[in-house]
Amino acid sequence: MAYFREIFRPQLKPAFWAKTFLHLVTPGGYGYIRELRSRQDASYNHERDKHEVRHKHHGQGGWKAEKDETGLLKRDYASYDEYLTHQKLKLDEMVKIKGGFSNFDIFDYRLKFYVRFRQLLTLLPSDAKILCCGARQGTEVEVLRDLGFTNAIGIDLNPGDGNPLVRPGDMMNLDFPDNSLDLLYTNCVDHAFDLEKMIAEHSRVLKPNGYLLYDIGVNMEEGGGPFEAISWDRTEDIVIRLLRTFREVVRIEREKQWLWVLLRSKMA
Repeated sequence: MAYFREIFRPQLKPAFWAKTFLHLVTPGGYGYIRELRSRQDASYNHERDKHEVRHKHHGQGGWKAEKDETGLLKRDYASYDEYLTHQKLKLDEMVKIKGGFSNFDIFDYRLKFYVRFRQLLTLLPSDAKILCCGARQGTEVEVLRDLGFTNAIGIDLNPGDGNPLVRPGDMMNLDFPDNSLDLLYTNCVDHAFDLEKMIAEHSRVLKPNGYLLYDIGVNMEEGGGPFEAISWDRTEDIVIRLLRTFREVVRIEREKQWLWVLLRSKMA
């Protein structure tokens, strides 16, 4: 009930709710989701047609035998190129198999992103420069723009052809100058090739007093799903790592599947 009270608080944004309704009820999907749905391939058989990398990397396969010295379990990638190839396959497979996310999936994600991002309305101006990493089809970017953050953009290793919200980009190697962003968001922490390098890279592009917002998966003890690149036993340990780089936790909340944390970068 608390979740729904948070969603249906006053000061709602009409643009957000209008588009949320359209995503839920439009046959075949709304906006870019409709384009992805049209690319479903009934002839695709995953076991027969899957990329050779997927024979090695799947839910229980492709992981190293032991955790590293920092307590992380990592996929046994032979190279960074193998990592990139593996990660790019996720959207392609989803689209071929089922046309991407369902209408209800997008509706549910929009509500979750709304609860996250409405916290930013009192922290950032509407022209804040916001980057969403691993944004895939771009639902988080769309919600940010619906809330008035007109300079929100997304990057993903594979955003799909013709994506109006997300451009190609690597969250491990950002094509942004130092101290250039007001906020960076991702829910792809468990897709990092190198966690410490990713955190340092995200810190690099944030302005002094800028914000980092991470959705961090919980219950990662079993190694995650078919595309996760790292896993951990205690989600709180990831927050401790973040506090080595960021000066304060602004807000932290735990849900059933996620721990989301808003941090502030160090002052100049």
